[in-house]
Amino acid sequence: MKEIELLFKIDEEIVKKVRSKLKDLKVNKSREVDVYFYPPDKDFLISENGRENLRVRQSGSKKELTYKKVIYNKGTYSHSIEKNVDVSNIEDLMDILEDVGFRKYITIDKEREIFKDKNFITTIDNVKNLGLFIEIEWAGNDGDEKEIQKLCFKKAQEFGLKTIQDKGYLRLLEEQNNKRSS
Repeated sequence: MKEIELLFKIDEEIVKKVRSKLKDLKVNKSREVDVYFYPPDKDFLISENGRENLRVRQSGSKKELTYKKVIYNKGTYSHSIEKNVDVSNIEDLMDILEDVGFRKYITIDKEREIFKDKNFITTIDNVKNLGLFIEIEWAGNDGDEKEIQKLCFKKAQEFGLKTIQDKGYLRLLEEQNNKRSS
């Protein structure tokens, strides 16, 4: 599945504005815990073309394993391609991954509020150790990537958002951890 989304760092004032504007579109509120794994024979390092991720996610009663390929265009996020598999026993899955040599890399823990309309999924995330963010994801029909990104940005402007966060939670936490270890 191809995913096109924009991410913005926000403050409590923006959270209130978004909740007010989208109150009739609220679908869900949940806690998501993502555990990222690296394979034994390589690192999913960032390259100019993107990166790979293997993620185990628990969101409420939903549990899944995701392989995600993040695509960059000239070093900037373009879109991602995800393959998801539902999992019945997350603990056993993580044990199996570790038993065959995968290693836990980073855990991302967030409280998420989801709002949906015809063309967009808007989420407010409170990410442990990172703060508040809003993600605007295209949920309409497939189309031209650049045009869809423009539509997502236009939606963001409705909330007064102007500056795109060009790094996802995983990269932000990596940078934070690197600063701590320096």
